[in-house]
Amino acid sequence: IAAAMGVPFPYIRETVIHFTAVEHRIEFVRELDGVKWYNDSIASSPSRAIAGLRSFSEKVIMIAGGYDKHIPFDVLGPEICAHVRLLILCGATAEKIEAAVKSAPNYLNGQPEILHAQTLEEAVRLAKQYTVPGDIVTLSPACAAFDQFKNFMVRGETYKTLVQGL
Repeated sequence: IAAAMGVPFPYIRETVIHFTAVEHRIEFVRELDGVKWYNDSIASSPSRAIAGLRSFSEKVIMIAGGYDKHIPFDVLGPEICAHVRLLILCGATAEKIEAAVKSAPNYLNGQPEILHAQTLEEAVRLAKQYTVPGDIVTLSPACAAFDQFKNFMVRGETYKTLVQGL
């Protein structure tokens, strides 16, 4: 679009080279032992989590759950089945998200595997325990953070600190 509007190529190139992702939106945190860790804490609704999941070409390990805004998760279930190898749930919505996954038409028993954690710290530890080189782990909560955190930014910063501490 920029080129079509007459922006010279060197300016476009420099912008692309120096572009940094939006913090908390599919933000690369680190690679450890061949596993890439992403922070998508801003994905505080099912539609935002779905967008994040669709950005990866392989199945991921997803950490999800949080404050219950009393919204339906039925649209999230099929997407998790299609894009997630391991689902780690925590927070007030864990049971609702699990029910949406298990009632999805493309759910196969145990695929994805579903684990529960009491805290984000426990979820990160579980994710680390189940990873193999080549895996991607993403915090894509599909929920607000208010059950355990002040907001999605604090949740994202906490996640990044936990991942950096592995």
